[in-house]
Amino acid sequence: MEVQGFKRERELNKEAYYSEGYFEKYQLFSLSEQINLIYQNTSSKSKVLEIGKGNGFVSDFFKKAGFVFDTFDINANLEPDIVGNILELESSIVKQYDLIACCEVLEHMDFKYFETSLEQMRKITNKYVILTLPNCQKNFGMNLQIRLPKRKVFSLPLFFHTLIGKNICPEHFWEINYTKETSQKSIEKILLKYFTIKDKGFFHTNPYHNFYILEKRQ
Repeated sequence: MEVQGFKRERELNKEAYYSEGYFEKYQLFSLSEQINLIYQNTSSKSKVLEIGKGNGFVSDFFKKAGFVFDTFDINANLEPDIVGNILELESSIVKQYDLIACCEVLEHMDFKYFETSLEQMRKITNKYVILTLPNCQKNFGMNLQIRLPKRKVFSLPLFFHTLIGKNICPEHFWEINYTKETSQKSIEKILLKYFTIKDKGFFHTNPYHNFYILEKRQ
């Protein structure tokens, strides 16, 4: 029996990843944040695998920059380097990667597959996994961009979170804090079975998306 959600993801046309929502500035902010996270945790000699190619925004950037950057997706229409199912990742991948990026992917299938997906990623990474997930908590606040003399611009996020009106995206099976099972505490307890959490937080430019930088437990 096919995993619920896989059929939809497998059959989506490439054009779906260029719909109006992908031109929203917050979506573009998240993609640029992903690029920055990957860059900060790799070098030009690193081997990187992106699970969930989407429209190729992230992978195209790194490939043009000269990185060894492969893509993995269940949807052959997106022309990934490797077509496969994340729950069978180990049998689809014949080499190890220094970093795996899995951004906005795991919420597209039932939460019961979350741990299996992590276990599979752990088996093919030498060191890091970057995971991003949506958080259903509503955010109120602002992100201040501050530039001091002779210093780079830095962000000062001032956000407040509330559980009022916990609605999730129709295409998602779950999001962080949507239920007790998917609470941030529960998710991090599972993550710690396979990884140490090197860093975590939310994108200052789009607080809907939380990130984890995970280091493989030996």
